[in-house]
Amino acid sequence: MEKHTEQIKKFSEVIYALLRIAFVAFIIAGIAEIAVWIVARFSVSPIFKVGNMELYLPVVFIKDGYEELFSLHIGIGEILQTVFTIVALKFAESIFKILKTYGSPFREDVVQKFKRLAIALLCVGVVTGVVGFLAAGIVWVLRLIFDYGCALQNESDTTL
Repeated sequence: MEKHTEQIKKFSEVIYALLRIAFVAFIIAGIAEIAVWIVARFSVSPIFKVGNMELYLPVVFIKDGYEELFSLHIGIGEILQTVFTIVALKFAESIFKILKTYGSPFREDVVQKFKRLAIALLCVGVVTGVVGFLAAGIVWVLRLIFDYGCALQNESDTTL
């Protein structure tokens, strides 16, 4: 049993570190999206100009008669998607923090974190579509499995 607990701790530590990196990356991406959205909504002057080329956010135009070169379309939907993803990453991170600390997956706090993660992924699904809904469903089933494991663990602990 101790071998399994140590494996859970090791792998959870790796996943926790990866989730922290993803969390920071999404925070940076979210800040960039909000900045682009604000500049695009309230600024009409170019942010960069070299010769006949002018850079506007959210669109880059070549002013020598060429067509649109590049386009960024940041809207509220993309910003909401990033915010919900950040929240989901934070919940997932909290699950793996508990696992790397205690090693035992069958704990009531882990089940509650899975429930919160499923709800956050459901919100992601509202914005992104079917993938978010599928992820929410998978995490919800995992929550039920872990809840059942908690009940079995409780029963095992009380009968010994």
